Amino acid sequence: MRILSLSILGCFACGVVYVLFAPLDVAPFLQYEASFALYDQNGILLTVLRSPQDTFSIPVPLKDMGPWLPRIAVESEDQRFFRHRGVDFIALGRALVQNLRARRVVSGASTITTQLVRLVYPRPRSLWTKLWEYLFALRLERKLSKEAILESYLNRVPLGGNIVGVEAASWYYFGKSAKELSLLEAVSLVSLFPAPERLRPEKNPKGFLKHRNALLQRLWKKGLLTKEEYALAESAPVPTPRGFPKLAYHAATFLSQTTTSHRIRSTLRFPVQETLERVLSEAVTLLPEGITACGLVVDNATGHVLAYVGNARFKRTPKKAYLDCLQAPRSPGSALKPFVFARAFDRGLFVPSSMVDDTPLGLGGNVPRNFDLGFRGPVSCRTALALSLNVPAVRIARAIGLEDCLNLFRHLGFSHVTRDETFYGDSLVLGGCEVTPFELAQAYTALARLGEEITLSLLPGETPLRKRIFSKGSTYMVATILADSSRFNSLPDKLLPPPLCAFKTGTSYGLRDAWTVAYNPHYTVLVWFGDPKGLPHEELVGVRLAVPVAFRTMAYLMEGKRVWYTCPEDIEWREVCTISGQIASPFCEHRVSAPFIRNVSPLNVCNAHSPSSLAATKTVPFAITSPIPGRKYFLFPPSPLLRLPLKVEGGKGKIFWFLNGEYVGESSPEIPLFVSIPQGTHTVLACDASGQSDTVTLTVVAGAFARTCKDLESIP
Repeated sequence: MRILSLSILGCFACGVVYVLFAPLDVAPFLQYEASFALYDQNGILLTVLRSPQDTFSIPVPLKDMGPWLPRIAVESEDQRFFRHRGVDFIALGRALVQNLRARRVVSGASTITTQLVRLVYPRPRSLWTKLWEYLFALRLERKLSKEAILESYLNRVPLGGNIVGVEAASWYYFGKSAKELSLLEAVSLVSLFPAPERLRPEKNPKGFLKHRNALLQRLWKKGLLTKEEYALAESAPVPTPRGFPKLAYHAATFLSQTTTSHRIRSTLRFPVQETLERVLSEAVTLLPEGITACGLVVDNATGHVLAYVGNARFKRTPKKAYLDCLQAPRSPGSALKPFVFARAFDRGLFVPSSMVDDTPLGLGGNVPRNFDLGFRGPVSCRTALALSLNVPAVRIARAIGLEDCLNLFRHLGFSHVTRDETFYGDSLVLGGCEVTPFELAQAYTALARLGEEITLSLLPGETPLRKRIFSKGSTYMVATILADSSRFNSLPDKLLPPPLCAFKTGTSYGLRDAWTVAYNPHYTVLVWFGDPKGLPHEELVGVRLAVPVAFRTMAYLMEGKRVWYTCPEDIEWREVCTISGQIASPFCEHRVSAPFIRNVSPLNVCNAHSPSSLAATKTVPFAITSPIPGRKYFLFPPSPLLRLPLKVEGGKGKIFWFLNGEYVGESSPEIPLFVSIPQGTHTVLACDASGQSDTVTLTVVAGAFARTCKDLESIP
């Protein structure tokens, strides 16, 4: 007997020594296998990704769990938590008595600390496991504070299904953070602690209500609730789970691969993200299933990404829409042309008023054509870029040099432009290369910020890189052109009303990609539509699909306000001849004010006019020169209308136009009026202020649509 007593005493002494002096690694209690949680710039949760253990877990500090939840958890699970040292010997003694009387286990004596030990080191349930947990709990409380233990427990407690921790459960059941929970909501969450699967409100509403109301009654008796508050809370219905928010999934996936943190407050802005996702989702609803869309909104001042939609079909069919299209290389179509024009302006080769030929041009055995399959003869650079004409763009790229164009694109950050100029040839400026939508949006910040590109960022703490690509003057010229100022031909550029935005569309070869990038001083909005498999679709035309989405998004961002660029100091305004596009001579009768880059732009004076030519122009008879009388024009689907320029020579003052007897608008003798004409035979009448008039007849017929023709280079 004495030997037995000594043995027991020795074991007890060894246990005390073990508790007091054995080393203990507390790191496992302070580390979590957490989900990746993405928040917007104001702390609103956007989405939660599953953890490596296929759970939803969002560990947060104890201070971020609100005033109610920790207090109620202690009241429910371990009332003497802040008074014992890991093991509640009073509760243990009571449990032993109750179990012996009942001759079965009817009561436990687990503390929050012992439950935490069990969660971190799960073992088969047995008496020895229980004793081991008690000893470990005593050791743990010597290493960690009560607050650290409570925080770790509340972040690990299972709460039904694959939901772990109070923060994840709070978002799942109530759509808010744990720190924002009301007392009733906190009680509802803690009610799940004893049996999270059995008491889930969506599966067992009666069992949940019984347990929740019992906890409410205990709180009332403790004085934590008034009688009225208790009665009101007891009658509250079962909470309906809201599920986790599902915004910016692809942004979360992208960031989770580039950062080690599990909780990220991003640059995204919840209402902007929600708006862009909704607008894009609505746009793809009526399109073939193979077509999806992506979009990006950028704050030009900071480079912060305010909205990131990698695949517009993710909400409806997530299993088929995991591909992040914003990071996938695609053909940009005509979306690269503004960069080439800006470089040409900076090189002093052209100005917006410079004339360039829109006439057939050999292109490696092929002839590039415009989207409407026609040519317009000599046009200004302004018209060429505004109408996205192919041949003038190729001529300008040749003037710059294809190698210079390649270096420009690489300097803009197009990482997939890796071949030399002989591989791409003249098609480079027409979209014969690949860029990702994310890269293209960043490149457009060089236009939106008047020449200075800024790196895009999804994390607010990052310092963006800035580099000057173009001059302020060249990008100001491009912006005024892309703002479609040709609609206001009667006003000088300096007097134009501020537009909502400048924008450029793009449609890749074979109708595989439809783009629009819109920008103003504040924002850049990129929209892409296409088939991730690279298949062609008749619907994929930039001006038809992407422009409406970009404009709706920009209108939302601007909230009815209009801002525009202040004319930069390196721009000077000169009078140019409307015929030659060069600086007007004393003999040029018709002039307009046009922008030039000071000390850079060519200053050639018009030599197309002289006293003799001026006299000759005065005798030119009034006649319609476009459309050509009796000409048959072909209409190519999918457009139901043919857009034609109406122009005269020999007119004086304003020219008034009538189509089939109906007034359609006015123009000047130098600048045509563009009208859309349907299929059929039509009569066009023009008259000027002096009463001169002319009439022509034309026919518009349907033409065959060669979908695979290489002439269909990207444009609108």
